[in-house]
Amino acid sequence: MKRGFLSAQPGTAYTHWSIIGLFVLAAIVALAYAQAFFIPVVFAILIALILSPIRRALGGVGISPPFAAALIMTLLCTAGVVTLFLISNSLATLLSDEPQLMNKVRERIDHLTGVLEPVRQAGEQLEAMQQNGAANAPERVVVREEGVFSLWAETTPYVLGQIMLAIVLATFLIASGDMFYEKLVQVMPTTSAKEKSLKIAREMENQLSTYFLTITAINMVLGVLIGLAMWLLGMPDPVFFGVAAFALNFIPYIGSIFGIILAFVMGIVTYENIWMSLAPPFAYWLINTIEGQFVTPVAVGRRLRLNAVAVFISLAFWAWLWSFVGMFLSTPMLIALKAFSERTPQLAWLNTFLEGRKPCETDDLSVMSSVMDPQSDACSQNDETGAAESKDGAPDEMVLEGDRPAPALT
Repeated sequence: MKRGFLSAQPGTAYTHWSIIGLFVLAAIVALAYAQAFFIPVVFAILIALILSPIRRALGGVGISPPFAAALIMTLLCTAGVVTLFLISNSLATLLSDEPQLMNKVRERIDHLTGVLEPVRQAGEQLEAMQQNGAANAPERVVVREEGVFSLWAETTPYVLGQIMLAIVLATFLIASGDMFYEKLVQVMPTTSAKEKSLKIAREMENQLSTYFLTITAINMVLGVLIGLAMWLLGMPDPVFFGVAAFALNFIPYIGSIFGIILAFVMGIVTYENIWMSLAPPFAYWLINTIEGQFVTPVAVGRRLRLNAVAVFISLAFWAWLWSFVGMFLSTPMLIALKAFSERTPQLAWLNTFLEGRKPCETDDLSVMSSVMDPQSDACSQNDETGAAESKDGAPDEMVLEGDRPAPALT
């Protein structure tokens, strides 16, 4: 039988990609169905990969991996508990006063702008008509919706269980040292496969640890600056704003928007003057913009920069799959995927899409100039940007020990 476009003979490209597509769909369904298991496991693996350089540094001074794991996780848990203790009162007040807070925000906006006054009057008239019509109506049984604290009480044991599972598993992974690499080398059949898999695993660890240790330090400084700004502006609970800015900045794009909205809401409630109420969100936006546009690109280096479109797609996908937790995990998963594709020749196209903009090659430049219109910015600003960064002294990439580009794999 002649081979057609949809040939069913084994080994064809169509069969190969069909199997890959079915596997991807099955994996997505499994991740969504068993998220209670996968979320803490993924968190634990990421924590172990990010903290591996610290564990190796402690091993260099004679501390064994089990003691290093106990020390690292103890300090990490202590920092988390102290942080929660510092913001517990502010968080409890915010959750308990959420209805009154939103009503006060609406009243302040109504008072400042007067835009909502017709809407409020129409609502009052409609409510009066409903009350008059319901006077002769039969009684109805109304089921009250659950409040914030009842939902909090139901979800807290579940969340604490997942946190404990992630902490215990991360402790065991860190305490095992480099046993994962040892087992990875042992199970691979050939020497080339052993070398390739080991380089991929080390690349994922290096990029994750480099990126997140750097981002954590930047976010800590960002939280301190935003907390000081809120304190100088006379905002209540500046420590809460600092901690919120530190945590929310791990979420690309959406985190800073949440922080600005929070600062705007609290500013509206705190100040009577409209211009003073806009000062907190403006200060939050200004500090966050300086960090995102100048500090972070220089600190992480060109090698660890990601395509903004890919970052947003990853954020949307993991938020859809795992809700708010997926927002925190979207960037680590994207970095791991980029590290894997960077060391896999078959996925070089994926790595090209995931990485940030870089100077076009001669062939690409000629194709773009022949097809695109002259107003296009494609392949036109990369060389200038790279030259400007080198002239300013910004590093082209962050190269750590064991993180230098490996030779091409066959």
